[in-house]
Amino acid sequence: MRIHINITINRTVQIMLLYLFCIVTVESLWAPIFAVFITNAVAGATLRTVGFALAIYAIAKSVVQVPLAKFLDKTKGEKDDFYALIAGAVVAVIYPFALLWVSRVWHLYVLEMLSGLGTAALMAAYYSLFARHVDKGEEGFEWSLFSVGGMTVSGAIGSALGGILADTFGFHLLFLINGTVNLAVLFLLFYLYPLLDGSRPVSIPPFSPLPKNPATKA
Repeated sequence: MRIHINITINRTVQIMLLYLFCIVTVESLWAPIFAVFITNAVAGATLRTVGFALAIYAIAKSVVQVPLAKFLDKTKGEKDDFYALIAGAVVAVIYPFALLWVSRVWHLYVLEMLSGLGTAALMAAYYSLFARHVDKGEEGFEWSLFSVGGMTVSGAIGSALGGILADTFGFHLLFLINGTVNLAVLFLLFYLYPLLDGSRPVSIPPFSPLPKNPATKA
């Protein structure tokens, strides 16, 4: 008995899933071993420093993301979400490159605050856009792709490769890969712009070209 599974996802969701997969993969190259880098590379840093740095990131992200998400929800249209998404993506490019120059504890704290603010903008907009563009009747499937493909599998791949690369080449290569990939996929997000504000293409197989006159769905 042959079972045929026809996977179709609209182009907006395809772009967003690919973007998420890429940025989580490259961040996971070094995130699990970030404490090792800090204690070795930053003068005077201890594990306490790492804890404070992560707390600063979490506080900055938490304080900004919820009110920003509320604002984006209340603002008509999706262009504001797009601009917030791009702003967060730009910070995601700057952050790993800036880590190459961190040499003092206060450098790290400022950078973690910036990263928290950028992640807040990125994820508030990302969740908003993704939730609006999931295909009707495919919500569980596409949110599962978000969770498993975008967050879990990507994290596993990045973590496995990161340990090998860091052990062989050091942390600087990981930050360069992270920043370079983030910069490359930043341009991928601009393909979202024509698909916003209700102009949604029909569901299509992943990586297939868009039809010339795509039907739209509410």
